[in-house]
Amino acid sequence: MKCIVYCILVLLSFITITSCNSDGDSCDPDLICTTVSIDSNWVNLSITEQLSGVPIALYNGNLEDNLIVLRDTLYGDSYDYYLPTGIRYTAEAYYRSGPNIIIAVDSKKLTTESFTNCDDTCYESDEITLDLVLIE
Repeated sequence: MKCIVYCILVLLSFITITSCNSDGDSCDPDLICTTVSIDSNWVNLSITEQLSGVPIALYNGNLEDNLIVLRDTLYGDSYDYYLPTGIRYTAEAYYRSGPNIIIAVDSKKLTTESFTNCDDTCYESDEITLDLVLIE
């Protein structure tokens, strides 16, 4: 009986010691780590293609802030802009449908995240897509 209790105590101690990590981070030496802070990434605009082109406006922040980064007319179904991270981007596309103008709007924040791997600070940033495609 003492042997069973002793084995259980040893097993619990082993599990406790191996599951503890002082900083909560793991070390993966095979992980590709970008150690330089990422300050820019791609903002993709997806639109419904029209022969006459689709006028767009791209803003820093929310639409109400009215901080225009650029205006352009797009002739394909997508276009990419390389812009600074840490900023919310909002885009508008203006579609002509007979005498009416339909405005499509989308907004997302372009972020950079950091984490620690093997005592290195690693950075990653995902590009964003602003979906301005018309729903049919």
